[in-house]
Amino acid sequence: MSFTVIANTETMPYTDWLDYRKQGIGGSDAAVVCGISRYKSPVELWMEKTGRMPDQEAGEAAYWGTQLEGLVRTEFTKRTGIQVEHRMELLRSDEHPFMQANLDGTCVHPEFGPCIFEAKTASAFKAGEWEDGIPDEYFLQVQHYMAVTGYQGTYIAALIGGNTFRWKFIPRDEEVIALLVQLEADFWQHVQSETPPP
Repeated sequence: MSFTVIANTETMPYTDWLDYRKQGIGGSDAAVVCGISRYKSPVELWMEKTGRMPDQEAGEAAYWGTQLEGLVRTEFTKRTGIQVEHRMELLRSDEHPFMQANLDGTCVHPEFGPCIFEAKTASAFKAGEWEDGIPDEYFLQVQHYMAVTGYQGTYIAALIGGNTFRWKFIPRDEEVIALLVQLEADFWQHVQSETPPP
């Protein structure tokens, strides 16, 4: 799979970034499209993509997640020795142009080659979700990113409760990606036809 860089996000105003997000489905939309998001329904996402719902301001958790992203990236490198290249680009899949990705970074896995890096922060109340794996919505997010990039894996690192650091390697899952592509294609048809999803 190949992708195209459609925008540099380093100096992009937040409103422009929101406009780009309306032009496709991003990684954080994947769980919503699949109907497992705790925060948004598919109809709400459809309303956002079609301009029927005003853009929502990022909340405190999202703000601090962005502010602490660099710290999580640095700590991951310190603990693993794996260098992470910070990416400030918006990517679009060439094969499935409705699929977009806004990566936190890229790195290299010794076996799988180029990989995605995803930084997260979580409250202490969600620590249990990181014990044996990662939250389902993040699993779908990184599989979406691998669908866009063609990469074979993702390192995901999280600062939990401000005092616990976890990281995991998530390999590419072709069955999940095939299902995601189909569900997202169906959802995007609803956006283009201006018909709400069921």
